[in-house]
Amino acid sequence: MKEGGEFSCDVIDRSALASLRELQEEGDPDIIAEVGGLFIKHSPEKVNAIMQSAERGDAKGLQIAAHSLKSSSAYIGAMRLSALAKELELMGRSNSLEGAKEKAQRLKEEFVQAMAAIDAEIKGTGQSAEGR
Repeated sequence: MKEGGEFSCDVIDRSALASLRELQEEGDPDIIAEVGGLFIKHSPEKVNAIMQSAERGDAKGLQIAAHSLKSSSAYIGAMRLSALAKELELMGRSNSLEGAKEKAQRLKEEFVQAMAAIDAEIKGTGQSAEGR
C-alpha cells in the first residue's frame, strides 16, 4: 500500500490535480503549491475537530467539521479522505454516532497519508510546471 509511487497515487487522485493544473496561469504562483499549502495549513484543525466531536459524541460538531474537510480534501484529490469525511458527516447529520470514534481514527490515518502525498506533490510541482 505504501510502496514507491503507488503510495501517492492511491492517496491522491491525479485527475483532480490535473484539473487544478489546467487553471494555472502563466506567471502566477504554482496552483498546486497554493491550494495544497492552504490544505496543509487549515486541515489539521478540521481533523482535530472531527476527532474531538467523535470523542464527545457531538453530532452537530462532527457534521460541520466533516463537511468542511470533505469538500477541501475532494478539491485537492484526496478522495478516500473525502469519502471518510462524508461518512462521518452523514453520521453526524443523522445523529447516529455508533462507530464514529473508529471511523474518525481511520480518517486521521488517511489524513496523515494525504498530507504526506500533498507535501510530496508540492515539492515536485516546481519542475513539472516550468515547461508550460
